[in-house]
Amino acid sequence: MRRYYPIALIAVCMACMFCACWVKQEVGDVMQADIAALKVEMQVVKQAHAEEKGKLQKRIVAADDKLGELEKIVDEYRRAMGRNAADFGVDIERLHTQQMELRGKLEVAEHKIGIIEEKLGVGSGEQSQDMQSSSSSTSTSGPIISGNHTSAISVSKPPQDPLGAIKRPEKRDEYYKLAYRMLDSGQVDVARILFKEFLEKWPNDTYSDNALYWLAESYYVRKDYRQAAIHFQKVRQKYPKGDKAADALLKLGYCFYAMKKYREALPFFKHFVQSYPKNSLAGKAKQKIKEIERNSRKKK
Repeated sequence: MRRYYPIALIAVCMACMFCACWVKQEVGDVMQADIAALKVEMQVVKQAHAEEKGKLQKRIVAADDKLGELEKIVDEYRRAMGRNAADFGVDIERLHTQQMELRGKLEVAEHKIGIIEEKLGVGSGEQSQDMQSSSSSTSTSGPIISGNHTSAISVSKPPQDPLGAIKRPEKRDEYYKLAYRMLDSGQVDVARILFKEFLEKWPNDTYSDNALYWLAESYYVRKDYRQAAIHFQKVRQKYPKGDKAADALLKLGYCFYAMKKYREALPFFKHFVQSYPKNSLAGKAKQKIKEIERNSRKKK
């Protein structure tokens, strides 16, 4: 009898190890959904760093141009007047210092982007695409300041407030209803302004969770799925028991699906079906799950 005792002990240990490693499917889906949302937030941070890097590069180029122009002026002034150019030398030295500072900031930005890319597993090809998009987005931004000079870059006028001539309601419920009517009538940009203003005025109001949800919806309508996903995730995090928590969860799945990130979209749809099985939209979520799983099997 004793010779079977070690075998039984080993079997019990293995069973304990298996139980420790086992996690419920629902918990796993929730974890995958949160990880997918975090990836989107990291992508936005990476894009912001890329845009900052593009701005720094433009400022360095402008500083180099100004430095060359100033040195040329000094040489011409020396030849024409034969005077001491000490004052110009001070300006040149200051520009050199500013240029070194800008290059230092650029290196810091590159380092931060590298860290984010390692966490996300993003390759250098995607970084170059982000840099191209950031360069085009910064071409119409404000003037670049270098020292006491402003570079001659054309500046587009800031867009005027579409509701500049309309007086905002003073009561919060009327303010919210106005924003919703604008969104419902297709005036998405106007509605977005109003919902943002509402959340600034009444951040903890009974309408705040709905206002944040419809703000996310305004991005979704414009097919800015990344920003939409960020704001739908904010609805889940800030108002987990609010009226729009379920809808925000489902819309997160649709955002990833629209971005063709099907593997990231799947946990959101599954989590929605498991958490809200009696919801009228559960059928649509199940349909998306089947589509994603069917396409995944075809690829294999």
